[in-house]
Amino acid sequence: MANEANAEKTAAGKDWARQPLTIVLWWGMPIAIGAAAAGIPRLPARADAGVCALLFAWMATGCLLNARRCHRVHCYISGPVLLLGAILAGLVAAGVIDLGPRTFNSAVSAILVLALLSFAPEIVWKRYAA
Repeated sequence: MANEANAEKTAAGKDWARQPLTIVLWWGMPIAIGAAAAGIPRLPARADAGVCALLFAWMATGCLLNARRCHRVHCYISGPVLLLGAILAGLVAAGVIDLGPRTFNSAVSAILVLALLSFAPEIVWKRYAA
C-alpha cells in the first residue's frame, strides 16, 4: 500500500497537467489560438482546418509525452483522440476529404468533447496507470 502511494506521488511530480506553466504551453495556448482563429470570419475553410490540424497535433504531442512521463490515464486516451483529430483536420486542409463547414465544426467539437470525457476513467478508477 505504501509503495502504491509513493508511486502515485512520484507520478504526480512528473505530471505536466499539474503544473500551470506546462498546462498553458501544451493545452491552454493552442485552445486560445484555435478560439481566436475561429473568430476570423474570412479565413478559408482549408486554412481553418490547417490551423486545427497543427493545434490538435501540438496538444496530442503534449498528452502523449505526458503519458510517457507519468502514465496519466487521461493522457493515454486523449493523446490518440487528439492525434486522430489532427489527422482528420490535416486531410481536410489538404483537400483529401471534403467536409462542409458545419460538419467540420461538429467533428472538431466532438474531438474536444472526447478529450474532455477522457477524464472520466480517472474519476472512476485512478489517475495514474501502473
